[in-house]
Parts: sequence; structure tokens; C-alpha cells
Amino acid sequence: MAYTTPQKSWSAPFCGSSYTPERDDSLKPAVGMTFEDIDSAKEFYKTYAAHVGFPVRVGQHKAKNGLVTNKRFYCSREGFRKAKDETQSEPEFNGKRKCERKITRCGCLAMIALKRTKKSKYIITTFVEEHTHALVSPDKQHLIRSNREVGEKVKITLFNFHRASIGTSDAYRFLRVGLGSFENVGCTLKDLQNYHGKLRCLIKSSDAQMFVDQLSRKTLANPAFYFDYVIDEKGRLVHVFWADATYRKNYAHFGDLVSFDSTYSTNEYNMIFTPFTGIKHHKANVLFGAALLSNEKIDSYTWLFKTFLNAMGGIEL
Repeated sequence: MAYTTPQKSWSAPFCGSSYTPERDDSLKPAVGMTFEDIDSAKEFYKTYAAHVGFPVRVGQHKAKNGLVTNKRFYCSREGFRKAKDETQSEPEFNGKRKCERKITRCGCLAMIALKRTKKSKYIITTFVEEHTHALVSPDKQHLIRSNREVGEKVKITLFNFHRASIGTSDAYRFLRVGLGSFENVGCTLKDLQNYHGKLRCLIKSSDAQMFVDQLSRKTLANPAFYFDYVIDEKGRLVHVFWADATYRKNYAHFGDLVSFDSTYSTNEYNMIFTPFTGIKHHKANVLFGAALLSNEKIDSYTWLFKTFLNAMGGIEL
């Protein structure tokens, strides 16, 4: 179903027992509207809700043979929170300040109900327009939860900022300035922080493999790139060393004096960063290679020095 978004308008705040928003009918759902699938219906209702000024909550559904036959989408203020059982004893006071929970549901009846047709489409069978609460004003509609989304452009910007060791808050401020306002970003700072936290949890178990794969891709792009690594019996990365073509060329020219430092341990994995450096003819430092070690045992340093000499074409120990 094709539709266009009209200009937004806003009525006075709700003061009675029920409220019907005054909006252009081109976005308003109607009984008998059909959609190709559930997602199309959901996006249509979310667009309508964003235009009117209320968040959407996905309701229950019925399924048969793995296919959804009935589906509902509510205003997020539908229903009521369950009251606490007064017979339960109050927990002992532990000194922490207890915050009152904000009431987010007030029994709003606004919703749409969908039913699967014989032609494998979905038709609106029920549409309740009236709300029992005030709607969100236009200048606050970008803060509605169902309207917020971390888009691809925001994700790419966040990724590039973290590659440059710039935090999430600075990335969000940059997006706000670049896009003109907070509402154009499409999400809040908290949404961006939550996305980054979930992403880190998702890749936590495979980040070592991702790092090794990245080194492997560098070898395919440039055969002069050298790396080696060691994993333990649980598949965890223990040691890794790498040196690209420039590092190895630096050693060929300025390898008479090599400085080795293992005092760096500033990464979140508590691995020891050990760079090999030297001095070139302009009295400036040059890098010969680098490694990450899980510990400072003799075996670790023995492996590291052997690997370094192999990378530079030196003498086998």
C-alpha cells in the first residue's frame, strides 16, 4: 500500500476520559486495509503512531502450522502493571535509595487487529483510534521509543570513531552537529550506548578470531606482511606477533640497535603490548614489530624472540 506523509499538526493536550486525535486521514488505518505481510502492517501502524504521537507495542498473536493467523499492535500504554502482592513482606532496607517506578500504562485501548486471509495477506479487522492519555507533542516525537532506531549511518560513524579511540558520547555529539539536530540522529545517546554494549557482548566470544582473520587478510593483500600466534587448549589467543613490510624494511636498515619494552598493558584484555623499536638516521624512532602476550613467563619471551628473528630473516635460536 502506497501512501504519503502529510504535514504534522498537533492538538491541545488531552484532558478527558478518551481522546481521538485530529489528523489527516491518509495515514489513518481503517478496517479492510490489506497488507502483504505482518512487517508491512507493523511499519504502517508505526508510521501512523509517529505522526500522531504515541509509541507502539507489539501484542499477542495466534499461529497455525507455523503461520501467524492473527496479530495485534497496541499503544504502549495498553493495559495496567500488575500490582504487588501486599501479603509479601517488605525487603529489608539496605541503605540504597529506592526509586519509584514511573507509571507507563493507563489502560489505553488504541490498537489494530490483523487477520490472515485466504490469499495469504493480512487484513485489518479492528481499529480503535481513541486514546485515554495525552499524546506526545511534535517537538518530542523523536523521543518515542518505537520511533527511535540506530541507523546504518549512525553505526558506521560510531565504528569509525571507536577505531580512532573516540568515545560514544563524542560520536553522538558529532552526529548531532553534522545532521543538524538531535531528532535527525534518529536515536538517543542511551540508545547508542546500549547498541555498542550489545555489540561488544555479541563479539566477545569471537573477537580473537576476528583479530587473527584481519591479520590473515593483510597477508593476502601483501605477502610481505608477517604474523604468528599461539592459542591454548580452549581456543583462546595466548600470544600474537605481527610485522608489515615497512617494519621489516626498517629492521633491514636500522636493526643494529633494537629496543624492547614490555611495560604496556592498557588494553581491556590485560594482555601485554610489546613493541620492538629502533632509531633511524634522522634520530627518530621506527617500529620493527609488535606483539601481545598473555603473561611474562620465560616461555612467552622465548617464543616472542624466536618469532621476531624468524620474521626479520635472522638466526634461528
